[in-house]
Amino acid sequence: MLLLTAGGAVYLIWFSPVFVIQAVEVEGGELAPGVDFDKAVGENLIFYKPDFNLESAPQAAFIEVDKEYLRRTVKFTLGSKERYAIWCIEIKAECFWIDEGGTAFALAPDIKGPLVLRLIRDGSERELSLGSKVLDEDMFGNLKAAFVLLEELDISVQEFRVENLKFREAVAKTNGPTIYFSLQDDPSFGRAVVEQLRGSGEWSAVNYLDLRVPGRAYYSQ
Repeated sequence: MLLLTAGGAVYLIWFSPVFVIQAVEVEGGELAPGVDFDKAVGENLIFYKPDFNLESAPQAAFIEVDKEYLRRTVKFTLGSKERYAIWCIEIKAECFWIDEGGTAFALAPDIKGPLVLRLIRDGSERELSLGSKVLDEDMFGNLKAAFVLLEELDISVQEFRVENLKFREAVAKTNGPTIYFSLQDDPSFGRAVVEQLRGSGEWSAVNYLDLRVPGRAYYSQ
């Protein structure tokens, strides 16, 4: 009797249509245009595991897989990444949306004129593709700190450039002085410098502000 019960369970799980996936539902499928979700149809619902991940869907922040046994359905839910900035490779005339971690996840427009969002122009001779990191983690963290500094001090940026990655430097052309940053160091110390120059009335006469040396600021009038 026990053998018959076990055999029935094996048949039910492996050979019966009871656990065969009959339908697939996808929410946010446009974030993974190269993924064939319908491949799941006909698979065993109990043991099914998708053969794709976030690397297959660089525009997605997450992928959830829900199995609905009564309906014999698999539901995929994809959530989009947040757009942190636009990164433009000038030599290729290509721009990408990047997320908060510095990963390129979608093509973006090349916006000209005063910046209403974060846009970095990369003058280095390299290629960038979807799913690639624009900078290593430490350098990207310092670049984000530069944007925080500019935004919190309400400094309007006309252009933000990474001219040559070999030198690990960036430059912001603003509505005031040109500001130089090192991507190797956190530029947050520059806040006190700008506030002091503003307080003394000298800020409007400054031509450039150099924050490339940790803890030291140089400027020209």
